[in-house]
Amino acid sequence: MAAVLELPISTYESVVEPDWCPGCGDFGVLRALEIAAGKLGIYPKDLMVVSGIGCSSNLPGFIHAYGVHSLHGRAVAVASGIKLANHDLNVVITGGDGDGYGIGIGHFIHAMRRNLDLTSKRRSTRWRWRWFRARPTSRAVFRARTNTWRN
Repeated sequence: MAAVLELPISTYESVVEPDWCPGCGDFGVLRALEIAAGKLGIYPKDLMVVSGIGCSSNLPGFIHAYGVHSLHGRAVAVASGIKLANHDLNVVITGGDGDGYGIGIGHFIHAMRRNLDLTSKRRSTRWRWRWFRARPTSRAVFRARTNTWRN
């Protein structure tokens, strides 16, 4: 097995600073992606980050790699097309639960069925303005203003 040349995290630092709120979990997702790509020796020219809509989906603009900020719920479809067009790219999909498991669940299921070499990282958002709204990852007994009985 060939040895992997690890790259420093600074390889992936963007000139654009993240504008997420202080303490936001998206900083951890960004750092984890930088660390993983570095440990795997993936050069920025070989990394594509695709996202949908929302705060967590701003990630492609905050990493030094190729990136696409696509349509709501369509990140997996866009990433699938990118992977089919260029098999050599390492394609990572980022976003929140509403984008990926709400409106985008059909694309997610079909990507699994096609067995494409894609990596998907979803984050269950629990923002203050969403506390009283049901989400795709809400527990079945969760009560919210948007679903008066239960999820």
